[in-house]
Amino acid sequence: MRNYHSTDNQESIDINMTPLIDMVFILLIFFLVSASFTKLNSIDVNRPDSSVSDSHPAAKNVVVSIDQEGIIWLDKKPIDIRFVKSEIKTRAMQSEQLSVVINADNDVPTGRLIETLDQVRLAGVSNVAVATNKKS
Repeated sequence: MRNYHSTDNQESIDINMTPLIDMVFILLIFFLVSASFTKLNSIDVNRPDSSVSDSHPAAKNVVVSIDQEGIIWLDKKPIDIRFVKSEIKTRAMQSEQLSVVINADNDVPTGRLIETLDQVRLAGVSNVAVATNKKS
């Protein structure tokens, strides 16, 4: 039987911290990488103000964004105006009650907004809305 309190034959009990430090670094890297991806995928749009707000819950919403440079985004990926109709038509076939929300920047020319709206309607979707900020 060993006596751990004796001074002549004392044993030291150490905790190996290497696995714990490795786990902390792995978690730190994970959070840094995931935080940078969410920042890269966001589309900065300054929406116009409106005093009327229409908020009907739909079965499935598709968001089409137009940034201040006029670039059209679908599912946070840039898309050419020529492919908007086919992409929306494909999604409309998969869902009976498809609703499209156009999230356009305040500085986007009206022609670009109408062109995008026409492509969505030509795809067969009649439930289309333009996102706005509520006027205070």
